[in-house]
Amino acid sequence: MAIQMACKTISNLVNRNRINQSFSYSDQKLDIGTLQSDMRRNSMIKLDQLSATVLRNALSFTGKLQMVRPAKDIDEHGFEEGPDEHKPGVLIASGLDSRYVAYFDPLDGSGNADAAICTGTVFGIFESAKNGEEEDEGVDDVVVGGGDGSYTGSIGDNVMVEAVLQPAKNLRAAGYCLYSSATILVFSLGDGTHGFTLDPRVGEFVMTHPNIRIPSRGNIYSCNEANSVGWSDNVRNFIRALKTGTCVTGEKYALRYIGSFVGDIHRTLMYGGIFLYPSDTVGHPKGNMQLLYKSSPLAFLVEQAGGKSTNGEMSLLDITPKRVHEKSPCFIGSRDDIDELQTYI
Repeated sequence: MAIQMACKTISNLVNRNRINQSFSYSDQKLDIGTLQSDMRRNSMIKLDQLSATVLRNALSFTGKLQMVRPAKDIDEHGFEEGPDEHKPGVLIASGLDSRYVAYFDPLDGSGNADAAICTGTVFGIFESAKNGEEEDEGVDDVVVGGGDGSYTGSIGDNVMVEAVLQPAKNLRAAGYCLYSSATILVFSLGDGTHGFTLDPRVGEFVMTHPNIRIPSRGNIYSCNEANSVGWSDNVRNFIRALKTGTCVTGEKYALRYIGSFVGDIHRTLMYGGIFLYPSDTVGHPKGNMQLLYKSSPLAFLVEQAGGKSTNGEMSLLDITPKRVHEKSPCFIGSRDDIDELQTYI
């Protein structure tokens, strides 16, 4: 109930922001390049912070949760690692009985909001490994992670963060809310994937996509081909086969790439095909998708709908993240498309 209430509010914020930005652009007489850059960044910061606040409040007001926000963590080389600079960071909520722990990416794709391109909220829920045997003390809306990457809260903070560092196969529930021409909430409780559309006439989510099944094969591939110069030969050969029709189906695939992860995955879920963000030697040696709060929960949803996922070696659902903001190569889509991909890589 808290999640769907927050998603309704965030949907209104995103749509209202588009109207406000349209008026702001028309009222300004400054250099348009500088103006658009500054306004886009300010809009991203504002939307991310508001979305995080909305979620925190909705979850806190249940009276059944304690909150924590991980800010930074340390990579294997000792460097501070976190989300993009404008991001407020993911949220983590734990039940007062410590049985369940949830994590949230408040607004994926916020950089696209001013262009009226879809954005989304992502969430996942685990059963705590301790399953209520121990209570975390002193965890009450605190920030985890100081400027040096060390934990600044109580021992309970560390326990709560570690509680979400589980493989996605352990998820008890996961979902996303897509803010686009319609507001669609898609989630799974581990027994199929289901979609609900927000009906603005009554202000409620109505089931519109029961038991979603992704086609076993599609004819769309989705990736940022600007990074292809750094891809492995195997990945480039796979994409070439799709583009030229020398793949298994003998048909040419179409390229569709929004640049909003939730939007690209939602289209893939509906129409089939494959989304990929492989590693590249130029700027993304580990890909560009955070494992915990982006690729894993969405891979869980797609697999619940009959699809598959991999990081190139194993299912995304089998990987245990070591850090909150850890990145991983990401391949998600129709079963037959993923199987063909694996013959290349």
